[in-house]
Amino acid sequence: MLSNVLPETEVRGEQEAQHLLKRTPHSYLYNQAYGLWFFISWFILTLIITHNVTTTQYGIFTVGLTAFNTILYVIAFGLEDATTTYIPRIFSEYGRASAAQLTRRLLALRLATLVPCMIIMIFGLPVTAALIQLLPIPGAAQTAAGLRSPQVLANTIPIAVYVLGSAIGNLLNAVYAALMRMRFVFYVGSAIQALVLALGFVVLKLGWGVNGVFWMLALTSLLVTAAFALWLAPFIFTRGAEYKQPLKPVIQLGLSAWLANLATGALLKQISFILLGVFAISLTGIGYFNLAFQLADSANFLLVAGFSGVGGAALAAAFVGHNHERLARSWQALIKVETLLAAPGLVFSLFNAQAITHVLYGSNYDPVGPLLAIFLFFNLLVRIIGTTIHQSTLYVMGKPRLVVLSQWPAILCLIATGVVLVPLLGPAGALLSDGIAKTLTGVLMLVFVLRDLPRHYPKELLIFTSRFLLALILAALPGIFILFWHPANRLLQAAVLGVSGVVFLLLCFWLLTWLKPLSTADVAMIEGVNPKIARYLHWFVRG
Repeated sequence: MLSNVLPETEVRGEQEAQHLLKRTPHSYLYNQAYGLWFFISWFILTLIITHNVTTTQYGIFTVGLTAFNTILYVIAFGLEDATTTYIPRIFSEYGRASAAQLTRRLLALRLATLVPCMIIMIFGLPVTAALIQLLPIPGAAQTAAGLRSPQVLANTIPIAVYVLGSAIGNLLNAVYAALMRMRFVFYVGSAIQALVLALGFVVLKLGWGVNGVFWMLALTSLLVTAAFALWLAPFIFTRGAEYKQPLKPVIQLGLSAWLANLATGALLKQISFILLGVFAISLTGIGYFNLAFQLADSANFLLVAGFSGVGGAALAAAFVGHNHERLARSWQALIKVETLLAAPGLVFSLFNAQAITHVLYGSNYDPVGPLLAIFLFFNLLVRIIGTTIHQSTLYVMGKPRLVVLSQWPAILCLIATGVVLVPLLGPAGALLSDGIAKTLTGVLMLVFVLRDLPRHYPKELLIFTSRFLLALILAALPGIFILFWHPANRLLQAAVLGVSGVVFLLLCFWLLTWLKPLSTADVAMIEGVNPKIARYLHWFVRG
């Protein structure tokens, strides 16, 4: 029927867009499973390293790993975000060959950045340190000092190889996400992470130390990159492109994404550290702040990490043909799904923050409980607002500058509120300032997104969110009684917390069947993507 009213390219674009959207749930699940295994495997590897090297050697490993992450972050230039934004649209509208051509050009850009970086790292790491020190990033001076240390200089070649493999691998991973082919990433990436654990244990037992671990990480990064490249080779070398995407808007989006990621990924937390130091907060208080920050972020991202890349690709596919209606539906659906996945854990942790910190770290860290509750509240607020989805939506609509415009006022807000709150409240003031800044970013992005989306979608989203959160809050109320019971045995405390979690989930299910947050339109959209899931949702549908 479409072929009777639309040109051939638009018909093909609609068909491919629908195909990519239908593959989104499976890609999310594979990406989520891989993300969880990656987190677990790195935690185990850290335990292996700390039990087999001295504290000094572990310090060298930490400095080297920090240097690796800093360099990798600096040279990324947002190309992964550009990939997941442009490749789905080009693939849908102009076909496989045109998307392959853009992929080759993006890989060429990444290599053009990497080659001089590798030369500088191997032959002039002190020069790299000097350049990093010039960056307007809090903590750049400390990173530069770490790069100049003799211990890091002794590991420059494996770190350089590690950067090479990881930088190319990350871009190829973004291509897989853009094409919704995360199953291969899950199988290969998971297998190589298991290999990393085994080799790490063997390398340390053979006495090769931290240098051996770096070489192991470097070679396995090349291995996973080679596997990704070989599997994608038939796609990458597809010829006969009918359309050549101009690189200027792609690079502009990448640079905007790089600046936005710089703000959220580095500046927010680092500015808080600086403020805590300026106002002479104790090292113990700074440690409490860091622990609360990390725990809240882990609870926020644990079950939605699978949307990294995949969510942006789904929005890009939805916007094929500049279809604002379908983009709005996908925007609303992704916010609802992220809320469904992340909000239960955040609400339960918010009401049980004191018990969680006591069970995990003991009575010495009881002051972290209230701090964790503060930041959990703001993480829940930011998740409900849908900040990450707004960011990807603005990229897809070709408005990356609005993302930057939303991020940097939040930095100014953080500094202004931090100067007032940190002297008064210490670590709690720093967390309040961080939370206010993140919320401001989400609100600004929401305002920018709503100017281009149909008006009725925010109302439907508000109804869903209010009903869903009401159910979660009511279900979490019985958990407050745990605050007044502190058994001496930590295993018993953990068991009580586990029982509370089970009761919370059961109450959530019953309350959601009563409040019914989903609409018939939600189920109809889910049914179009995955009928099996839609079959089990009728308990939660109103009307």
